[in-house]
Amino acid sequence: MRLRRGHGIAAAIGISAVLGFFDLQWSSTLHYRLAQPDFYVYYLGAQLGRARGWAAVYDPAVFLPPVTAAIGKPLPYLNPPELAWLVTPLSLLPYAVAGWIWVGVLLAAFAVVWYLAAPRRPLIRAIHGIGAAALLPVFISILFGQVSLVVIAAVAGSWWLLSRGRPWLAGLALSALILKPQIAFLVPLALLLAGYGRVFLAWAAVSVPLALVTLLVTGTAVFHHALQSLDAVKGVPGPIQSSLVRQLPLPVAILAIAAVLIVAVFTVWRGRGSGPSVPIAIGLLASILVSPYVNFYDLSALALAAWLILRLNPPRWQRAVTLSLYVPLYGAPIWPLLTVVCLCGWLISLAVLMAREPRPLTSLT
Repeated sequence: MRLRRGHGIAAAIGISAVLGFFDLQWSSTLHYRLAQPDFYVYYLGAQLGRARGWAAVYDPAVFLPPVTAAIGKPLPYLNPPELAWLVTPLSLLPYAVAGWIWVGVLLAAFAVVWYLAAPRRPLIRAIHGIGAAALLPVFISILFGQVSLVVIAAVAGSWWLLSRGRPWLAGLALSALILKPQIAFLVPLALLLAGYGRVFLAWAAVSVPLALVTLLVTGTAVFHHALQSLDAVKGVPGPIQSSLVRQLPLPVAILAIAAVLIVAVFTVWRGRGSGPSVPIAIGLLASILVSPYVNFYDLSALALAAWLILRLNPPRWQRAVTLSLYVPLYGAPIWPLLTVVCLCGWLISLAVLMAREPRPLTSLT
């Protein structure tokens, strides 16, 4: 048994090392002058916000020149100001020091997601952790300093708290979605539909005041400035957008979004009473598919969704479908449309699973 465990882990490490090499080779094609370019956007946003007011962070005339000079590309700040507030203590440090601390935060966030949500058997758990670390969206998320992993860790924490009968704390944990709402904004609604009203209320009790504070400190001009920034960078090469709106013609995308929402609602409703894993996984998957602005490294959220489904010990065919998603997720920057189609197929497979046997899954969480 020890020999088999050793062989499994050695194979996972070997394959992941090869994939990690490919990750580095691919990332070098993006040609950023500065390490962790996305973190630098947060770092600069915190500095400019302290110096010139938080509304100035969204003004392309103020923000884009210094960020372009440092990174080599015009990357606008498009997150709520709460993210810049979170990074403010690090913005007082030299960038190199702040960047390494932020890497530590992201690695800790990934470890939290893995520890809380990965399948429980030790060998399988280790292989999943190694494989997920080498998954291109996860690897690039850490390499670029993306906040996505912090948000995913908050969702994983919410699932863990809810699984242990603490809905109010689970809702408070979800308030971290304000840092990057687009990758998981449907999770609170999915939980509400699944019957977790207290989670939704706790989330709303924190998130609504935060949204109001955001408007107060940035003003309504933030929407105009955000559109200006998007227009200024629309022709600049960057990370691949992996959502229905970005990969399909608009009329087709609208129909596809409507279909995704209908299937998601059916799946969550059908699985009421089967625990929080299904609504959270569906909320993550549907959020990624219908969001108007999702970079390929945001697909790291789907590692958590897959682990939550696998923890239910679903039938073999569903395990095979879920595990097979590793390939299109890894290749998202190369085949973004294929990735989106595969994610839609996974959503349909989960709807079929819940239509066939929602109740037997309840005792397997």
